[in-house]
Amino acid sequence: MNVYLADPLAFPAELPNGFPTLEGEPVFDAAKHLQIEMPQTVISLQEFGYSDEDIAQCPCDFGITNVFRILSDEGAECMLKVARLLEPYVKSNARISRNVRGGAYQSKFLRDLCQSKELTETVSKICRTDLLPHTIPHQLGHLNYNPKEVGENFDKWHVDTLRIDFVMFVTDPNSVKGGEFEYHLGTKDEVAELRKAGKPLDPKKIMAPALPGPGYAVLQQGNMVVHRAKGLTEVGERITMVNGYVPRDVSFPDYTRFDQLYLVDPEHMAASEYSRYVTWMGRELLEAQLQGFEFSEDKTKMAENFEQVANMMSAAAEQLRKADEAKIEHFGDG
Repeated sequence: MNVYLADPLAFPAELPNGFPTLEGEPVFDAAKHLQIEMPQTVISLQEFGYSDEDIAQCPCDFGITNVFRILSDEGAECMLKVARLLEPYVKSNARISRNVRGGAYQSKFLRDLCQSKELTETVSKICRTDLLPHTIPHQLGHLNYNPKEVGENFDKWHVDTLRIDFVMFVTDPNSVKGGEFEYHLGTKDEVAELRKAGKPLDPKKIMAPALPGPGYAVLQQGNMVVHRAKGLTEVGERITMVNGYVPRDVSFPDYTRFDQLYLVDPEHMAASEYSRYVTWMGRELLEAQLQGFEFSEDKTKMAENFEQVANMMSAAAEQLRKADEAKIEHFGDG
């Protein structure tokens, strides 16, 4: 099958119950609210210690960037206003005590920012592969708020349930004590082995990028980079926004962990969004077969093309059936 770049999947036209539209929010204007600057440094998955076999399963060999700017001063002010408007809708789970997922349903500003063409093109350029804003709406622009308890970590050491995402500070990280974003410069298997042995992570491998202000972010291949957010050491306000992307080349193995999403998102929405996402990928894979049609005797290749779609659908069906058996996965606080 030739490389085929999938068509975007439109955001659902009908907004679900339980996600009221925000009143009094600003209108997103890319010309005013974006001030995108390319990162100066990109760390590859090889530098994290991943093998060629590991990297072959990924859409690119990109690991994580240094800090780069996304929002203008005005954009950062608007984003903070939207985050505060969404704060009454915070929920908690076994990994994060206060977050808002699904805010893109409620806030058009957040939805337009997360799906902006300019931002998507920049992220694609950094990763050196064509990307689309994530086609699962709950993976767009989810917000993490500081816990009420000083010292409690925002999030535990973990990898993400998606491939590519950025973590952007909505509040000024320099206005609070603590709350650093950290990542481990090593593989997730290495971290899993340390946790199994009851050993701490090597402090020399823990990186904490300095962020100059709100609207600055780091971009990462989230399912490959182990990361966390530390707690505040004094009372303050600390909010970050995470936005997800998918590769346009849907032939790459999908990494979406529905079992984990099912534990943190509304059950009926998590299942529906995931099913819609997998259906989109299946449609695009079949479209690629039509686009690449040619007369051939290679029936083995034709069978493999069908098996690729069938295997993806079967794996998704298995995830849907077994989601009730799952537990939230993470590597703990230490």
